[in-house]
Amino acid sequence: MPDLNHSPKDKPRWKGFSLQLFLITVLPLALLVLVVAFGSQNLHHEAMRSLVGDRDLRAVNAAVNNLERELNYRAGTIRMEAARLDENQSAWPDEIATLFDVGIVYLDRKGNIINAVPQNPVWQNISTMLPGYLETVVQKGGEAVFSQPFNPADGGPPIMLVAALDRYAGISVGGFTPSVLIEKAVSSLTGGEKTTVMVVAANPLGGTQTLYHSGTHNIDEHDGLLNAIQASLNGQSGIQYHHNQDGESIIAYSTVPDWQWGLLIEEAWEDISSPYLRTTQSAPLILVPVFLLALVALWFGARRIEKPLKDLEKQASSLAKGNFAAIHEPVGGIAEIRNLQLELIDMAEKLSAAQQSLRSYIGDITAGIENERRSLARELHDDTIQSLIVLNQRIQLAAINAAQSQKESLGELQTLAQITMNNLRQMIRGLRPIYLEDLGLVPALEMLARESSQTGAIPIVFQAEGPEHRLPAQTEVLIYRMVQEALSNVIRHAKATHAWVTFTTNDHEVILQIRDNGQGFRQPNQTSEFSQKGHFGLLGLHERAEIINADLQIESVIGEGTSITIHLGRKTQPEET
Repeated sequence: MPDLNHSPKDKPRWKGFSLQLFLITVLPLALLVLVVAFGSQNLHHEAMRSLVGDRDLRAVNAAVNNLERELNYRAGTIRMEAARLDENQSAWPDEIATLFDVGIVYLDRKGNIINAVPQNPVWQNISTMLPGYLETVVQKGGEAVFSQPFNPADGGPPIMLVAALDRYAGISVGGFTPSVLIEKAVSSLTGGEKTTVMVVAANPLGGTQTLYHSGTHNIDEHDGLLNAIQASLNGQSGIQYHHNQDGESIIAYSTVPDWQWGLLIEEAWEDISSPYLRTTQSAPLILVPVFLLALVALWFGARRIEKPLKDLEKQASSLAKGNFAAIHEPVGGIAEIRNLQLELIDMAEKLSAAQQSLRSYIGDITAGIENERRSLARELHDDTIQSLIVLNQRIQLAAINAAQSQKESLGELQTLAQITMNNLRQMIRGLRPIYLEDLGLVPALEMLARESSQTGAIPIVFQAEGPEHRLPAQTEVLIYRMVQEALSNVIRHAKATHAWVTFTTNDHEVILQIRDNGQGFRQPNQTSEFSQKGHFGLLGLHERAEIINADLQIESVIGEGTSITIHLGRKTQPEET
């Protein structure tokens, strides 16, 4: 059943400070951190892949240009040497000879050596190793003609020849090692042990021939390299991405079109990304400490602000119900909350002092009212009742000597005087409970229940349990008045068919309960609301309970009735002897 001491309805949990802060601040911030962090990671990942791929492709194209420039330079040089030999200059300058590390030879159309620097078995076997090559040179006239790379008889690295026909039908031939030329041209690409650089040439008879190779990966190591080589030999250039056990690698490839060569470079892009890019990739992770700081701030707010405020709110609620001691328990928290509690403690002490003064004032007024009631009851008993008794006796005497016609009127007058005396006696008992003064609280309450039952025409059962102990006179009077007010409310407002009064005593306390089976009522949440809703009788019960330091509990359920319980500690009430 409801209790006036119950706190107001608790606020929904979702309205708590911590949950609101989590839903409004921390959760969106966490989602933002995750989205930004992972989104930025992916964006940086893709951007760096593309950046490294573009860089490698530009480097490959630059290396291809270097190769073409070196090859064209050798072609131009051999044409110049052919023209120079037309002028019967049979010796080659040293700086020209350095371009052709295999050597330079001057042949007739049949392949016979006219002059060679240095002497090399290759010159003897040109027609055998490269059938049709010299015929092609003759057919091209003064154009420089490159041979396909071929392996020399001594098993050395592949070599190439470039030849041009002079106007006397002599052939100038220069030989060079492609790997030496390629190494010079691609020196900017070989940046580390994990970088693989390859230059391959298409073999007219089928397959490919590796002219240059550096790095750890072989040409047939994975499909990525094979696909890139085939694409470059087909005249294409571009970028491929390949996943392997070491991570993701980038393969940039391009073609050397006039010679049907393919140049490619493979490297793990994460190993060559600049520290700046890796730093920017990790930059979004700086939001993680921000998020952690937000969590710390949330914990601080919940621990040092929200919890103390909730505790202080509970104490303030108890303070509003009259529990002045509850506000003294420290709640901790930040300085502002502690200062607020100190202000509430000071206010509670002042309010307690004011309430104590008001309680004393009400007690004095109550005592004055009781004294006035006793004085009025005494005057009514000693004066008015006595006068009515004398009047009643005089009427009786007058009726004896009166004529028969007057006796009926005198009888009615005597009956009216008797009724008036009975009403006055009942009023005197209400003003001054004689049983309370003479016999004690229990008989007085029993008589009160009996008279109220007769007046209200409803059964009121009184029951006393435990040994009877006299209480201070003021305490007994106030308890009597509280029961009197409660029974009056039952008779006037409860619409009850039964009521019960139970008086229980033991060595520690006195318990008094008044209950009924009436219609019940909806109770105000606070005692201060009683007067606003017209419950002045209940307000009087609370005021009298405060005067004697009793605990008053009122429970009421609509349609089931009301129960009023008074707990009075015997230690706070010295016994009268």
